[in-house]
Amino acid sequence: MISGLLENYARSAPQRPFLVDAAGEVTAGAALARVESLVSVLQGFKSQRIYFYCRDSASLILAVIATEAAGLQCCIINRQATTEEVEAILQRLGEGLLVSDSEAPLNTTVVPMSSLAAAPVRSVGSSTGTATKPGTIVVLTTGTTGLPKAAVHSWDRLLGRLPARDSAQGKIWLLAYPLNHFAGLQVLLAALRDRSTLVIPGGRDFRSVLEAITNHHVNCISATPTFWRMLAGRLTDEQAKKLSIEQITLGGEATTNDLLHLLKSRFPAATITQVYATTEAGSCFAVKDGQTGFPASYLERPVGNVELKIVDGELYVRSAVSMSGYLDNSSPSPLESDWIKTGDLVECSGDRVLFRGRKSEVINVGGVKVHPLKVEEVILGVPGVAAAKVYSLANPVTGQIVACELELDEGVDEKAVRNALLKASLAALNRYEQPRQVKVVNRIERRNEKIVRRGSA
Repeated sequence: MISGLLENYARSAPQRPFLVDAAGEVTAGAALARVESLVSVLQGFKSQRIYFYCRDSASLILAVIATEAAGLQCCIINRQATTEEVEAILQRLGEGLLVSDSEAPLNTTVVPMSSLAAAPVRSVGSSTGTATKPGTIVVLTTGTTGLPKAAVHSWDRLLGRLPARDSAQGKIWLLAYPLNHFAGLQVLLAALRDRSTLVIPGGRDFRSVLEAITNHHVNCISATPTFWRMLAGRLTDEQAKKLSIEQITLGGEATTNDLLHLLKSRFPAATITQVYATTEAGSCFAVKDGQTGFPASYLERPVGNVELKIVDGELYVRSAVSMSGYLDNSSPSPLESDWIKTGDLVECSGDRVLFRGRKSEVINVGGVKVHPLKVEEVILGVPGVAAAKVYSLANPVTGQIVACELELDEGVDEKAVRNALLKASLAALNRYEQPRQVKVVNRIERRNEKIVRRGSA
């Protein structure tokens, strides 16, 4: 599994940097030695499940690989979660060892991440008591629209049994998704499989990201549309020309046409790939034709590991590499027979299937359904708007009305943006879809680099 991938990496390119973070570089050979040391340490805690509540780092990645090698179950909790949320997750999912770098008080026994990192390093190939049964991983959904669910995956299914690609060797990937996110794990697996370098930025603000990309010559980035809009939207022409981005991958949210055009103009030599995946079904399919949505022909035949269908406007997938189930029985199963309800609403338009947003996000205005994604695409096309979130507000007459939060580009005139937004809304949206409340904020709440819609008010 993934520890085996690291062994292959260390054997073929021991001195190649595998992980780069604020603490420095870790070569593939040094990473394998550290993992082999951590296996016996983790097994010594006598716990079958290890929870990690830590900032992304090389130390965290090596500890996660060690849990698989030790035959343990691993669960990475979002580092943005509050201590109350962490305790609720532990109570719901059950007993396990919590490893954390947090100084906040938690009502449970905590093993400091620093103590794992300080464990003595064994020589490569020394006996570690590695388990014969591979470990598994619990992937928590983002929780942007409700409580996170806990999907149990085997590492080999996440990897999809894909062969190593020699053409990808030597690539340098940025970890733009948090490691607790399904897509973050996919980036890690790709780096292991292809014997590439993985750069972990010191933060996910523009300055930290640009510094990591520039200093370490990153050429491949997989991230959400929200992340890409932040990065590409703030780059100057001069900064963009200095970057050597060869691969752009988008996922986690629906992509808009204006963003695809922006990325193509900023990085004309890059390959742009849109990936559709869910925490439950895993990676489903990829689109590289530069258009939003996916070809309607995908509904007529298997695509990679999955089959697709639409039921009452909702996309369903049937996957050969889906989760084995939810860890907690409190989460309702999305399974209908062997089909998984994704919660994503879609619409056929000619030979294309377009995403219309999450089923849980639909706004009901006087009995008319409004899809936030459609409204956001209009708003994001207004010059001066850096990010937008459309949500519902209660209304005594219509039940709900459309509201939005805006992040503006630096130095723009707020009044001018509001006037332009009003004109764009009148021209492109019907009266039910037009925002009735517009609020300008310093930063729209994000989790896993996705806009948080849960709790909008």
